[in-house]
Amino acid sequence: MIINQLYPRYFQKSKLSLYPLLGLQRGLTAPEEVYFSWKGKYSPEDQKLILVYNNVSGSLYQELKNTKLANHRLLLEIIPTMQDKEIYVFDFSSYASDWDHLIVGRYSKMSLKTKQTILDYFERYSGNYIYMHSFLFPNKWFKRYAEILDVPEELLIEVGELCDKPDWNKELFSIHDFFLEYSNIEPETSEYVPTPSCDRCNDLGVIPKYSHISNGVCFKCYGRVKKQKEAVGQGNA
Repeated sequence: MIINQLYPRYFQKSKLSLYPLLGLQRGLTAPEEVYFSWKGKYSPEDQKLILVYNNVSGSLYQELKNTKLANHRLLLEIIPTMQDKEIYVFDFSSYASDWDHLIVGRYSKMSLKTKQTILDYFERYSGNYIYMHSFLFPNKWFKRYAEILDVPEELLIEVGELCDKPDWNKELFSIHDFFLEYSNIEPETSEYVPTPSCDRCNDLGVIPKYSHISNGVCFKCYGRVKKQKEAVGQGNA
């Protein structure tokens, strides 16, 4: 396969360059998203890879978790949420040098062993394999990219890399605290409410300031008390 154009969309560095280093077989249940930073928790320099899995009640996911994920040598923590998701954090400090090269866009400087592990993850000579090869071994591709871009080859050689640097916003994971199963977020209001069943929404069933997410439904009680009150009201009508 030959490269005829630049990679058509943003190349997710965490998903296509770091995830393969976990050694998980391609074709297994894949994470919904992969990131190398978490807003308010881990910066890129912390060398932590974040995986978000969806539909965690499914049998395929449970098999993957029991056989591969839960016992992975790089696993730091598993964080459940209230949306049938689980968040995995892996410690990549054993890849410290390669990690540091990647987050500043020096892909060609990663170790040969790491490069080969990344390439082995992809089907040989597939589109992702060829593009990844060009990013990891740019010296073999400067001429071809110069033809595509219609620029002198010397200019690309001077730059030294054929892949853009990571986009911090696209590599950043952000989740509202109230999605986490063990969140300590305060209730919406500080006004006294006598012994509420749900101390997060004070039995309102919704949290107004989060109305842009699932219409603000409280993910601790799922609006249970509100629904019960509405059902009683309808029964008395």
